[in-house]
Amino acid sequence: MTPMTLQQIQECELNILSYIDGICRSHGLRYSIFYGSLIGLERHHGFIPWDDDIDIVLARPDYDRLIKLLAGQSDYPVLSFETRAHYRYAFAKVVDPATTMVSHQVYGAEDPLMGVFVDIFALDGAPAGRVAQYRFHDECEKLRENMMDTLPNGTYARSFSRWKAYVKRVIRYPHYRSLMAQGDDNYWRQRYVKTMTRYSFDKASECGRPEYLNEDWGVFPVAWFSSDEFEDVNFAGRTVMAIKARKEFLTLRFGDYMKMPPASARVTNHPYTFYFK
Repeated sequence: MTPMTLQQIQECELNILSYIDGICRSHGLRYSIFYGSLIGLERHHGFIPWDDDIDIVLARPDYDRLIKLLAGQSDYPVLSFETRAHYRYAFAKVVDPATTMVSHQVYGAEDPLMGVFVDIFALDGAPAGRVAQYRFHDECEKLRENMMDTLPNGTYARSFSRWKAYVKRVIRYPHYRSLMAQGDDNYWRQRYVKTMTRYSFDKASECGRPEYLNEDWGVFPVAWFSSDEFEDVNFAGRTVMAIKARKEFLTLRFGDYMKMPPASARVTNHPYTFYFK
């Protein structure tokens, strides 16, 4: 098989994004393109030229509704905790069924339906105060790591080096058995989801993704994601949604986000290759 070109990948992702956008608009859901996709919007009016993915975020209540809606559709599969057994990510992916993906990670346990995707992240309420946020981060991360380490097919030994993966398969096996004595990946997933959704988005003043609450850039005002704080923007010729406070977020996360990185850094770092089926 011949690997897909970056242009082909980006075009597939735009089609997925338009599909998600249509569902959101039909059901009154608000989302925002986010992370590197927001840099692309502000600096390039579309993709960062060397980027090969699209990220969007929703408040937890809208995220949960969207996953249910996507699960009831057949055009593009949605991969998530709710729809797939042994799913490894703490966020959803909507994939193009005409494509497939080969991971470069040994013991990666990628979903067999994985192909070109758009990432969908939920923002959960955060506890008040940095000390509480650090502690909550640590509690959630421990459960997420336990879930990852108990997935089938030896994911406790995952690595991008084959020989390191084989060594880890032996050295970390007692750790794996200790976790499995308490419960499999579904047990740890249920505990993780229950914990990370402990703080209601609607009742919190700050929000974020639990795995990044230990970072100063990982905590945001809930007000940034109020229903009237979204607007339509043009992303690579497609009308999509973005938060109005995107410059505030980008400065918080990236600093001088309009400055181009050195030429040596203008490459994608994602560890996989996409193909048409």
